[in-house]
Amino acid sequence: MEIMKYPQAHFRNEAQGMVLLGTRIPETGEVCFPPPEFLHAGQTAEPVSMGPSGCLYTFTTVHPGKAPAYTLGMVDFGNGLRVFGRLAWPEGSEPAIGNAVHAVAFTLPDGTPDYAFAPWKGAAA
Repeated sequence: MEIMKYPQAHFRNEAQGMVLLGTRIPETGEVCFPPPEFLHAGQTAEPVSMGPSGCLYTFTTVHPGKAPAYTLGMVDFGNGLRVFGRLAWPEGSEPAIGNAVHAVAFTLPDGTPDYAFAPWKGAAA
């Protein structure tokens, strides 16, 4: 059985800013995020934009010993998917359930580019 690496990234920069990209499996109609890392022979997956913003469903702050604390959250998008990611909130403010958020560029500690969620258009934090 042939296995192929999925060719698309799970985010891209567009005119309105960073947009997360899920996938739709045409055979089943299933939409998922993140996209599959691999596809089996004959399987197809179409990129699907998650849209410019979502709603913060829940969050938690992690305190890893001597390292700085960081906050993770789950964000609901209009297509029905809930996406997990880091929160990038302005210094001195706190996220709240229900905040409107959008994806922003974020670099992982190893230098890998990724995404995080930040308040959308100055929404109250």
